Amino acid sequence: MKDFLFNNEHRFGESLPEQIAKYILTKIMEGSYIPGDKIVEEKIAEELKTSRAPVREALYLLQVDNIVERIHRKGTVVKSFTTEDIKEYTHVMVGLIQMALDMTSHQWHDETKDTLKLKLNAVEEAFLAGDLIGYQMKSTGLTTFFFEVANNKALSKFYYESVYILTVFAQVKWTTNTMNRFHPKMKLITKNLMENKITEAKDIVPALLLETLE
Repeated sequence: MKDFLFNNEHRFGESLPEQIAKYILTKIMEGSYIPGDKIVEEKIAEELKTSRAPVREALYLLQVDNIVERIHRKGTVVKSFTTEDIKEYTHVMVGLIQMALDMTSHQWHDETKDTLKLKLNAVEEAFLAGDLIGYQMKSTGLTTFFFEVANNKALSKFYYESVYILTVFAQVKWTTNTMNRFHPKMKLITKNLMENKITEAKDIVPALLLETLE
C-alpha cells in the first residue's frame, strides 16, 4: 500500500480511480477479499490516503468489469472471481492479439519496425535486470503496440478491458520462472513481425499466454 498511488514509475498515465481499481483487484486476487465480502469506501480511502470520490469511481469501474456488484442495503461486494475466469480472459486475449496481428500485416515499415525494436529492447532490459513487475509492464507496452499498429478502435476497446484484469493477475501470480518461459516466445513473435511473418507470429500467441496459467 505504501507508495502505491503516487511513487510507482510503472503507473504513469493511469488515472487515480484506475490505480485504485487495480489496488482493489489485486487484493481480491491475493485473497484479502473473497466473494461476498463488502468493500468499504471509507476503509480503502483511509488505506490510500485519498478521498472517497475516486474510490467510488474505482468501484464503478470494477462493477462494469463484473468484478464487484452493488447490493441493496449491503453496498459493494466482491463477485465470484475464479481461476476459470482468468482462463476465459486469457483465451479471449489470445484471439484479440491474433486478430490485431492480422490487421498489422501491411503496416510493418521502417518507422513501425524501429518502434517495435525500441519496445523489445525495453522488455529485454527489464528481463536481464530480473525486474518482474517492470518486465510485465514493458511486455504489456509491447503487445499494446500491436493494437496501435492495427489501428482498430473496437478491437482496442476489447483489448484494454481484458488486459486490465490480466495485468493484475500477472502481478500477483507470475514468478521469475513464468517470465523465463514467456520471454523467448515474445522475442520470437517480434522477430517474425520484423520479417513480416504474420502467420508464424500468430501461431506462437496461444503458447505465449496459456503457459502463463501453469
